[in-house]
Amino acid sequence: MQEQKYIVGIDVGGTFTDLLCLNTETQELLSEKVPSIPGSQWKGVLGALEQLGIDYAEIRAFVHGTTIATNALLERKGAKTGLVTTDGFRDTLEIGRTRRLIGGLFDIKFVRPKPLVSRDLRIEVDERVAADGTVLQSVDDVDFAPIVQQFKDKGVEAIAVAFMNAYRNSENEAKALEKIQALAGDVPVCASTTVVPEKGEFERFSTCVLNAYLTPVVTTYLETLAAELEGQGIAAPVSVMGSNGGVMTLDQAAKFAAGTFLSGPVGGAGGAVRICEMAGVDDCITFDMGGTSTDVALIHQLTPRISHSNQIDAYPLQVPQLDIHTIGAGGGSIAWVQPDGTLEVGPQSAGAMPGPACYQRGGTEPTISDANLMLGRLPTDRTLAGGLQLSKDLSEKAFLGLAERLGEGAGSPVQLADGVLRIAVSKMAGAVREVSVHRGFDPRDFALLGFGGAGPMHVFLVAEELSIPQVIVPRFPGHLSALGQLLADLRHDFVVAWGGPLNEIDITELRSKAGDMQAEATARLLDDGFATDRHAHTFSVDMRYVGQSFTLSIPCDPQNSSWDDLREAFHDRHEQTFGRADRHSEVELVNIRLFSLGLIDKPALKFASPEGGADPVIERRQVWFGDDWTDCPIIDRTKMAAGESFQGPMIIEEAGGTSVVPPGWTINVHASGSLDCRRSYDD
Repeated sequence: MQEQKYIVGIDVGGTFTDLLCLNTETQELLSEKVPSIPGSQWKGVLGALEQLGIDYAEIRAFVHGTTIATNALLERKGAKTGLVTTDGFRDTLEIGRTRRLIGGLFDIKFVRPKPLVSRDLRIEVDERVAADGTVLQSVDDVDFAPIVQQFKDKGVEAIAVAFMNAYRNSENEAKALEKIQALAGDVPVCASTTVVPEKGEFERFSTCVLNAYLTPVVTTYLETLAAELEGQGIAAPVSVMGSNGGVMTLDQAAKFAAGTFLSGPVGGAGGAVRICEMAGVDDCITFDMGGTSTDVALIHQLTPRISHSNQIDAYPLQVPQLDIHTIGAGGGSIAWVQPDGTLEVGPQSAGAMPGPACYQRGGTEPTISDANLMLGRLPTDRTLAGGLQLSKDLSEKAFLGLAERLGEGAGSPVQLADGVLRIAVSKMAGAVREVSVHRGFDPRDFALLGFGGAGPMHVFLVAEELSIPQVIVPRFPGHLSALGQLLADLRHDFVVAWGGPLNEIDITELRSKAGDMQAEATARLLDDGFATDRHAHTFSVDMRYVGQSFTLSIPCDPQNSSWDDLREAFHDRHEQTFGRADRHSEVELVNIRLFSLGLIDKPALKFASPEGGADPVIERRQVWFGDDWTDCPIIDRTKMAAGESFQGPMIIEEAGGTSVVPPGWTINVHASGSLDCRRSYDD
């Protein structure tokens, strides 16, 4: 039998599919980049594996980040879903919190998005659980057969069950789930308390419906992928990157489809943590720019921030998820003219096909990639990763068309391309502020870590917009999300809705409940094949001032923390986040949380570094910086040796990424292989 020595990570993006393969014997990393196949993402996965050229029988593990769930929701291509709920609450999904969505407050043409379940498919049943968990009306006598038959007659493909106060007592939900499953045949059914056993009926109902809506789509994709991989002789288990920063088995992902949102970008945050460890950086903001979007996340003390109250498109999603902010600004984002005659960039994207005009695949609209080519920041005489040969003539033609639509005063194609980049950088800087300033952090205290196919090309401009003095560019920047998948541990999340004012509850009860949670987590990880010495358990509690609506998550050691410790930690976090703390008000506990990891062995990641002395300059060309052209060296990154230092301006080229370094930056090649880039700003 051949030795299984390869671990493969694949990140499927909207434009490209990135593959990174680790040889666990030599620690060598192999990479591939191929265009994504819209509608058939698994074909891009197989294409990348084929180009890699390794023996499939030697693959030990396969970790996959996918945009299937995100795309299915954004494009409204999920399953036709039915909802079974408590009598009188069929309209909870539509009423929501009776407020406009973020982004719609000042839009006079705002139209509230429709719920994912139409009203005729929301069926009420006579059941009721009181707020304290008492079962007031059981479902024992409810006949679910007519309900299921009605769903079948209307072509329902997934069913959600969400009852009032089920988070306090799930007895009715569990019984209803069992009865409906027995009647529904192959139609998947999920209950709200199996997805999110927390208070907040709107958020819990929405999350349950999202999970049901996406389950058939995600399951079909994963089954197809697994079958295709098996057909190629890949016997290694397939794992899926979860939105909580850990991996899930295929079975877990099929049952918890809502946990696969942001699957790809989450891998990038995990890879960034490892890069920061190697570079000696504790705090960074990730800047992951691909062909379709830019994703940013804040990492504090080598720990990505987790959010438990999220919103995907128009819909609340109450599951643990890395706090990643996404905007529609990628290399393929299209520059266009708004009805009022002003220039705008994105969120529409040229995607993988036809792609930017310069890709020579039929695209005619000017994009951010075309703007960079117009400004001399991309080559025309050498191919990029994936075999792309760029055409400056097609980019210029696209910008001439844009100038014509803008009318008098649009400027030359070069000036217009510069304007497109300035708009894009402003938007991306806003995304960085969203995860830093809006969370109580100063971005100038963090390094900005640029990766993704287009991240290193724009990260310096965003840093200058925000006066951030340090930029990190890792090796294999276009494949960092795939690297994060290689490094991800298996993760399970648990939550118990329990608490009250701290002066009214006994901390021994907290310790008892935490012990029960850890016992359940240990059993789950043992079932997953992880010995107890490969377990890691981390607790936190959701806290707030009595009367507040929103909570803050506070790290907790249940067996050793006191109420005074937790109360003071909450005051400090509240002051950091909101600028003030009310130490005279009572604090209450709302939820106990636990995340448990099945730890994998982490590779050394020793990036090869050339010996110093070789000339890394490939050529020189005119590059637009600021308001004029600059004679700029083009550097081959593979010839930049550890310990060497360089001065901007320069363009640094490597497989999968191009770094555009403006004047004023000093580039130091770190021993870890990353570029540690610094500049100072005049006060």
